[in-house]
Amino acid sequence: MASAQPRFGSSSVDYTSRPFQGRMLGTGLRSHPCAGGTAGSVTYLYSESKLVEVERGAAMRVDVSLVPGEVAAKDVQNAVVVVIDVLRASSTITTALANSCEEVIPAESIEEAITIASGYARLDYVLGGERRGLAVDGFDLGNSPYEYSESKVAGKKVILATTNGTLAVKRYGGAKEIVIGCFLNADAVLRSLAAWRDHDVILLCAGQDERFCIEDALCAGLYASGLAQTPGAALSDSARAAAAMHERCKDSIEDALMGSDHGVYLASVGFGDDVRYCARQSVLDVVPKVYDRRVIRKARLGPEES
Repeated sequence: MASAQPRFGSSSVDYTSRPFQGRMLGTGLRSHPCAGGTAGSVTYLYSESKLVEVERGAAMRVDVSLVPGEVAAKDVQNAVVVVIDVLRASSTITTALANSCEEVIPAESIEEAITIASGYARLDYVLGGERRGLAVDGFDLGNSPYEYSESKVAGKKVILATTNGTLAVKRYGGAKEIVIGCFLNADAVLRSLAAWRDHDVILLCAGQDERFCIEDALCAGLYASGLAQTPGAALSDSARAAAAMHERCKDSIEDALMGSDHGVYLASVGFGDDVRYCARQSVLDVVPKVYDRRVIRKARLGPEES
């Protein structure tokens, strides 16, 4: 089916005359449509499943990277990136900051974590990390959010090395802004992202060993659904797919996480309570922000702080 070409910068846009088709997935969300449509002040076309922006204005484009490495580091320079590693790095970082740790310093490897720690007095930090879900020998803590209690981390730096989440944080350090998201702090992060309504937002699923993880996709879908309420927001195909997935599972998130590949594995090695905790939604009013290669707690976020 042929469609007219978009005219950039014009006040009106030609697009296929075929009526909009698609089942509503929730407020502001549509299934894959067969023709053009509008989202707030943004007019867009669908051509071979690609979102083509026609009149950008001050709109927010929301995209989801469902598979780790799908987004090149150079592609995030003007975007706000939300790193999502539900099981468990994002949840652990958020919990540590909620329990008054000074900051979280992500490390790509166990060796790097040890090197970073050597630069601080021993009483000033705790060393945390995991490999295959289990605590690293010689480290103070593993990657269970329950370990990062106020009595252990308050006022201290947390140096953290995990298999997937901390690597993702380091990989996309060139983004306009990086925040850490999970189910635990969903409302807080969504409120903060409202200040970035004229920027693109990439919801980055950390995955497991470079593979797709349903728990991260479900969380990204929750965020995409929330961001769809932003005036002028436009969701990509992957964002709408994640939102549809979350819509289907939103009343049974704990079951979905417990039944996920990594959830099953964590339960098998004694961390079933972690999985159930990580499924709780919007119980922490914390927005972890990456600043100068450290993750700090911010009460609010916005372009004026960049």
